[in-house]
Amino acid sequence: MTRIPATLQLDVRLQARSRLYSIGVAIAVVLGLVARSLFDAAPSGRVLAALYLLGVGSTTYVFGASLVLMERTEATLQALRVTGMPTRLYLGSKVLTLSGFAIVEAVIVYAVGFWGSVVAPLPLLAGVAGLGMIYTLVGMGQVAGHDSVTSFLMPGALLVGSVLQLPIFYVLGVGPGWIWYLVPTQGPLLFMLAGFEPLAPWQWGYAVAMTASAVVMSSWWARRRFDRFVRLSDS
Repeated sequence: MTRIPATLQLDVRLQARSRLYSIGVAIAVVLGLVARSLFDAAPSGRVLAALYLLGVGSTTYVFGASLVLMERTEATLQALRVTGMPTRLYLGSKVLTLSGFAIVEAVIVYAVGFWGSVVAPLPLLAGVAGLGMIYTLVGMGQVAGHDSVTSFLMPGALLVGSVLQLPIFYVLGVGPGWIWYLVPTQGPLLFMLAGFEPLAPWQWGYAVAMTASAVVMSSWWARRRFDRFVRLSDS
């Protein structure tokens, strides 16, 4: 148990040193300013949810993948093998720190571009947290088999652009609504929408079940990828 706070502290320092926090804050401010300039009146929650899905989700995905690439380049992963760092602890620490920062980004976007809009914060932030966990795990699992940005970028971009962000069409009202419920990120999206509009009971059930299932499955997949390509401790 003593390794958990030490690992979290180390990850926070690494992310700060890598300027990921500065980049994330800058992106959040820009997203908020763009939204504020495009919408004179208080915008609907669907606009904010869409920004979180596209903006905050994408940065979390890229941050998770970037940290793995950086630690591989700096031989940190090799050193962690020697120390016996368990894969679950390595992944879990990144998920907690990056998902927590995703919430910070979400608050900044709201404060800059959506201040004054009535919102229920608990479901909104729960959706952001779920989105952050899924994107972090998928990004880290995707990058585990790559050793450079160029080899990772194309399959990674295709994965995010063509699959995880498809529920944006649900927000836009494009296509049959039911089809977007097949995409894992639809669960967190519904949580975020619940911050502004009521959900049917079955939608609440779906949001909980899909978000939890997506986190569990992406965690399992990321660990399998790390066991295959990174080979940290199994303990």
